[in-house]
Amino acid sequence: MRPLLLILLLGLSGCATYVDRGPRVRVAVEEGDFTTAAAVAQNFAADEPKDALVWNLEAAAALRAEGKLKESARLLEQVEATLRAEEERAGFSVSGATLSAFTNGYAEAYRPRPADRIYASTYQALNRLETGDLNGARVAMARLRFVQQAFGSGQLYVKPKADDKYDVAKASQDARTKEGLGMIEENLASLTPEGSYDDAFSHWLQGMFFLRLGQDAADREKARKELLAATQLNGTNEAFRQDLKEAEGPAGEGQGTVVYVIAETGMCPEWYQQRVDIPLFVVSSRVPYVSVALPAIRPSGLNYNLKLKLDSQDVALPLASRPDALIAKHFEAALPGIKAQAFTSAAVKATASYLINKSAEEAANRQNAGTGAVLWSIATKVGTAIYTIGTTKADLRNWSGLPARFSVARLQAKAGQKLTVVGHPEAGLTLPAGKVLLVSLKSTQENQPVVLRCTPLVP
Repeated sequence: MRPLLLILLLGLSGCATYVDRGPRVRVAVEEGDFTTAAAVAQNFAADEPKDALVWNLEAAAALRAEGKLKESARLLEQVEATLRAEEERAGFSVSGATLSAFTNGYAEAYRPRPADRIYASTYQALNRLETGDLNGARVAMARLRFVQQAFGSGQLYVKPKADDKYDVAKASQDARTKEGLGMIEENLASLTPEGSYDDAFSHWLQGMFFLRLGQDAADREKARKELLAATQLNGTNEAFRQDLKEAEGPAGEGQGTVVYVIAETGMCPEWYQQRVDIPLFVVSSRVPYVSVALPAIRPSGLNYNLKLKLDSQDVALPLASRPDALIAKHFEAALPGIKAQAFTSAAVKATASYLINKSAEEAANRQNAGTGAVLWSIATKVGTAIYTIGTTKADLRNWSGLPARFSVARLQAKAGQKLTVVGHPEAGLTLPAGKVLLVSLKSTQENQPVVLRCTPLVP
């Protein structure tokens, strides 16, 4: 039995470096230090091949926030090439890939979650628009549409089948277990009040592209459908409603300059580990410790609204969509599967520990057993306990640099007018000439500097 114990303990080898490194990038983003965030994430991607995907996502978002749009686009090309290769592999399952992204372990390569795919494509589409690469933007919009259709719904998740050997449902009803799970669900409730998979902004972005830069009637119909989808998800945003009304009306040139202001604010949910005690699957004193460590998420920071002025006139910046809600809803839908896998894994480890400890104890209790057998029995119990605790870790890898919210405003303006962010003297610009302008704004905390830039979409 000694070789088996050795094999178990070897499972502890290898340090989950993301646990130490991940917060460094998130803190840099929170503080608005996008240069550091991008540099650190790219270095980590080179050091940790199995985690390169998530580090490249972090770096691409930070580079975009810096205004290094071409560098951001190159990284996202690498990311999307990896994702497409996975999706085109024989036997690929959307639902299987989605669930495994939430139940993957540190020892395995990072698996992208639905939010990773949706916002990688969203950022790439924005990068292409802002660099004037309209052909590339069209390709990016097609990719974004596919990703939303394939990965944007909670219908991906199926209820896990009951395990005949281990009663997971019964374990979930234990009082102590319910208390630990209740903490996870309480934090989720604060992120999912309306119950929608909120990618309205990504739908609007496609609709706006085909409305403003479309080539024919087919593009205009694409615009109408995407703007309708955005409005159905968020009917309160005036920019969505105005664009939809324009897409449904006769084609023609509008009056004056249309200015779209896109604001990314806040930080996406914070991932943490919630350790949950569960009843012993094998009732014996030989199993000293049985618990599970589940991934969990909670809100990060407080909601706040930035205030804009166009010259001296106040400008509303209404909510477009909430990436934090999208992340939370997918996590909520995956939670039954996460619990089932974690509970079953705990049961398997408990059973293995029981068998190893029982064998060692029986050997120590034999009449001719020597001191070595007794010591080995003690060492075995200690070793299995260390193994069980050491391998009970939640996988907390995530794209932490995503915003909590997207807001979109549509303004009628003239070249030469001044657009400013109230309370942020560093964030101001004079609107250039053009029929359609796109203003990008990013703020990670209310009192941190704001990044602001403007791109003419239609001269």
